[in-house]
Amino acid sequence: MRLIIRNAVALLCGSLLGSSCMAEASHGAGEAPRGDSPGAVDPSTEDESEAPTVDEPTSTSPSPSASEVRPNPTLLPSAQGQNAETEPSPQGAGAETPLPTSGAVEPQIPAVSGECPEFRSGTITFAGLGGIQLVVGPKAAAATAPMVFYWHGTGSSASEFTRLAGAVRDGVESEGGILVSFQGTTGGDALSGTSIFGRGDIDLVDQLVACGVRDHNIDARRIFTTGCSAGGLFATNLAMLRSEYIAAAAPNSGGLTFPQEFQSSFTPALMTVHGAPGRDRVVVDFSTTSATADRAFRGRGGFVINCNHGGGHCGGGGLAPDIWEFFGAHPYGVEPAPSPWASSGLPSGFSSECQVFE
Repeated sequence: MRLIIRNAVALLCGSLLGSSCMAEASHGAGEAPRGDSPGAVDPSTEDESEAPTVDEPTSTSPSPSASEVRPNPTLLPSAQGQNAETEPSPQGAGAETPLPTSGAVEPQIPAVSGECPEFRSGTITFAGLGGIQLVVGPKAAAATAPMVFYWHGTGSSASEFTRLAGAVRDGVESEGGILVSFQGTTGGDALSGTSIFGRGDIDLVDQLVACGVRDHNIDARRIFTTGCSAGGLFATNLAMLRSEYIAAAAPNSGGLTFPQEFQSSFTPALMTVHGAPGRDRVVVDFSTTSATADRAFRGRGGFVINCNHGGGHCGGGGLAPDIWEFFGAHPYGVEPAPSPWASSGLPSGFSSECQVFE
């Protein structure tokens, strides 16, 4: 009965978010000063070819040192998605799973299964799904490059990252990495309470990760995810359902709408970005969903940063440089665990809107 009620609520929320989510979403959060609530944009009138981009400073934070970078692990059989009919634990975060012991933890990368795309910047169709945008930097000489999955909000498009995550895009490209942004979905259950992305998309993520590690010198320890609104919710779920290789997540107006299990004992680092309570609201209050995710990740010993920019929905584009710095400092299994910032605090110059969540 609990499962039936939960699914009914998820489908209702998906319907509501699908009709109204991006009515308040920012198409230019990076265009307004931090803390300002961006104006509404009708996505149906948006011309992607003319969509403004924001020049955001690329983080100068260094790549992991040679002592931190490990050879890529042996590729494993493709991980299977969690059974959609499995009822989450009451704590909602796989609390019964033993936590990892001290020392570095290695990611587990799925094996390549089928064809791989050609990694070059542009829009591709992969595994039958069209509209996938890639930003690809020159292939690195060794397996040091990052990979980031960006997920857009309801009514928006795959190009959304140009406005809300410009510094992340620039950082990925400059280091020879790959940024992936889906336009549509292969379907599946309503992981986050929306139907914008679903469980079926995780199979494509597995294959793209495996191909990137094998073919484009992606560092298996530097795979991250971020996104806005429905995409921010999905990014949080992806980090949990693929905790075997996602190193860190930074949802913008995302978090958790209902309990979710972690795939493994590893807990990715988490940086939640949201607006003020009551202002960052579309069906759900995203300051609340962000706090729910914070508790789930921190409750397992993960490192969590909470950033309240004080503005409206998806108004955290100005924090993109901080997100890129956060990703750079949190490769998979970073030492000392759970974060080099756990004892020293946030680095100098990091946004004052962010606080370590305890």
